[in-house]
Amino acid sequence: MLSRYTVFFVACALPLLFAHQIAPSIAHELDFWLLWVIAMLVVGLPVLFAELALSARSGDGVWLGMQKLTREADAKMTWRAFAGLSVLVSLLISATMTARIGAGLHQHLPQLNLSVPSIGLSAGAMIVALILSLLKTRLLGVGVIIVIIGGLISLFDGGLASGVSVPTITSVSLGEWARAVSLALLSVGVGTGLYWFLGVDMTRQVVDKNNKKPLSGLILPIWLTQLVFGAFALMVGSAFVTPTSFAVTSMGMLFIASFLVYYAISQLKIRFGLIKGVSAGIVLAMLLSTLPANIALMALVVISLLAVVILAVFSGFVMKISHLRKTFNFKSEGRYNIWRVLVRIGVPLAIIIALIGWVGQWLQ
Repeated sequence: MLSRYTVFFVACALPLLFAHQIAPSIAHELDFWLLWVIAMLVVGLPVLFAELALSARSGDGVWLGMQKLTREADAKMTWRAFAGLSVLVSLLISATMTARIGAGLHQHLPQLNLSVPSIGLSAGAMIVALILSLLKTRLLGVGVIIVIIGGLISLFDGGLASGVSVPTITSVSLGEWARAVSLALLSVGVGTGLYWFLGVDMTRQVVDKNNKKPLSGLILPIWLTQLVFGAFALMVGSAFVTPTSFAVTSMGMLFIASFLVYYAISQLKIRFGLIKGVSAGIVLAMLLSTLPANIALMALVVISLLAVVILAVFSGFVMKISHLRKTFNFKSEGRYNIWRVLVRIGVPLAIIIALIGWVGQWLQ
């Protein structure tokens, strides 16, 4: 049985994993903070509502839940691709973590004199994560605490040399918007199916026929947790990484990566059975762990944005209006209409602009 607090551990963990990669040394730019908050409101929050609403409506995990919902909406089976993409995104997140550990061992701990290349160290870290995944969710909370401690060390260990400073207004660009949207989505964790997976029991209780409550009472605390830890992650991402902070943070990242691997393999087992599912999960995890950190991050950004677009379009256009309205149980029709406009128009448009911004940066 999953702890009811596990979903909040995920909300704490994801921002801490990506701020340094997506928005390094950017905490001093006030305009980026504003863009990130706007992205959290306009993109992250509506899609988080969508994912947990679909979880509540299906009453099942991601893979089986998408099967139920597509049959219920009389939709094509192609929409079920979201389940496969969510597994791939989770494994890519794990791969980016192990790649950072592999590269960081040479960069931040050269005194170890490791003769193994970064790719080999990344693969070794993934093997450790696969073994630790047998513990399921038990290490997630510990991993989050360790990463927070590592972040605090990076903030204070550098003293006055820390990269954190008072934010100032700088020029706004498409590249900044692309980073803000990606950080908001990865902070929220949508596209991974994690909240769908972890929130099934919680959403069932909220939307129970005998004790039906607005779904916003569950979603808003999760989103606020992401907002707080996202702000902390932005400051940590702009601080200098010290050998001590790297060593501590790497241990926490490894624990969190093991949880993500457990989640991905558990979904593959549902789809392909025990032997084929576990085998596919191990092979995919090992292959992805050999990708260079920058390539893994690029693949993660593109695939996660694609998964979010599928989720938004499916919930906004394919699902029947009456079904999600009943699931949300908003106190006013206006709130539902605002969500529907955002998930139909705002989210896809914001993601398209973000993709253009990313492509522009990659081509430079």
